[in-house]
Amino acid sequence: MRIVKFIIALLLIPVNIALTLGFIKNFSYFTEIQHGEVVFLSGFIAYLLLHFILYRPVFMHVMAHELTHAFWAALFGGKVKALNVSSEGGSVTMDKSNFFVVLAPYFFPFYTAIALLIYVIVDAKYVDFIVFLIGLTYSFHLALTLYSLKQKQTDLKEAGVMFSYMFIYLVNLLILAGIIALVSKQFNFLNFLNETWKLVEGLIK
Repeated sequence: MRIVKFIIALLLIPVNIALTLGFIKNFSYFTEIQHGEVVFLSGFIAYLLLHFILYRPVFMHVMAHELTHAFWAALFGGKVKALNVSSEGGSVTMDKSNFFVVLAPYFFPFYTAIALLIYVIVDAKYVDFIVFLIGLTYSFHLALTLYSLKQKQTDLKEAGVMFSYMFIYLVNLLILAGIIALVSKQFNFLNFLNETWKLVEGLIK
C-alpha cells in the first residue's frame, strides 16, 4: 500500500503544479477588486495579524482538528468512542479510519465549513459579515495547518508523508478556489479547471 501511495504522490506533483498555474492564471482576468473580494481579504488578513502579532488560538485549532477527525470518521460510518482536547494537544478514539479521516484536519477547514453553511441560509444583510468570517476562518485553517505541519505529526506518517503533503496541497487548493469562486464574481471555478487543462494540453502537444 505504501508503494501505491508513493506512486500516486509522484503523479500528484505535476497535477498540483498544473492546478497552481491554472489558479494563478485565472486572476489575470480580474479587472478590478470588487466588494466581496475586499470583505474576504479583510477577514483573511485580520486573522494573519492576530496570528503573527497578538495570539495563536491553539486550543481552537486542536478542537477543530479532533472534531474534524470525528466528523470524517462519522461520514464513513465510524463511531467516536472518546474525544479529548486541551491547549497541549488532543486525541480522538474511533472504530473506523482511512486516509481521508487521518488527513481531514489538514484539508478540511472545520470552522469555514460552518461559516459556509451559514452563508447559504443567512439573510442578505448579513452576507458581508459571513464573507468576512469565511476569510477569517480559512486564514485560521491555513496558518495553523502550516504551523501544525512543522510539528511531528503521526497522522502524516500513518498515511505516508509524501502522499500526505501532495494530497493536502491538492484538496486545499481546490477548496480555496471554490471559496474564492463563491465570494468573487470574477473568479470562475470551471474557468480555473479549463485554464489548468489548457496548460496540460500545451505541454502534451
